Amino acid sequence: MSTSAMHGPRRLIEVDLPIRKISEHARREKSIRQGHISTLHLWWARRPLAACRAVLLAAALPDPVDEACPSSFAIHAASVLRALRERIGGPQRTLEDRAELRAALLDFIADFANWDLALNPDFLEAARCLTAAAHESLGGVKGSRGLVADPFAGGGAIPFEALRLGMDAFASDLNPIAILLNRVMLEYLPEYGERLHQEVQKWGAW
Repeated sequence: MSTSAMHGPRRLIEVDLPIRKISEHARREKSIRQGHISTLHLWWARRPLAACRAVLLAAALPDPVDEACPSSFAIHAASVLRALRERIGGPQRTLEDRAELRAALLDFIADFANWDLALNPDFLEAARCLTAAAHESLGGVKGSRGLVADPFAGGGAIPFEALRLGMDAFASDLNPIAILLNRVMLEYLPEYGERLHQEVQKWGAW
């Protein structure tokens, strides 16, 4: 039995990563202010959301070309990418070919690193379907979610993007300010939303 078959497939990040495109999106993101978590609090080691989103997705998805990649993932991934192309357009691809499927997944990762697509419903749905398919095909319980653990979460970019991709996140840090930032972003905002915004405005004015 091959080593890959014994230990599971390599992930996409172990094979390739569209670094040039991701870097372009990360550089552009520095000028984004509206709606960006960097406006919540100045953090001295802020990681670009574009890079975190791309790296997490590439680490979650198995390489379709690897002989140990479950066929269920390849079939589901091809279906997700076809559905996305039908909604947003793009070139026809032979996604039954595992090498072509790998290229399409890497292109999706590069495209989704774009800030303008971070909240696009079509891309969000596709990313979450891909991470769910990867999690289940690699042994996760059906209906459960993959877990990302960041023991030194800092400004929270990694757990924040994990939630965007449809995964659960565990975040911790030694710095109490980092803990507060992560608690606000990962717990309070999703739970209280607009109510929290109104309360901050109310007490800030007071």
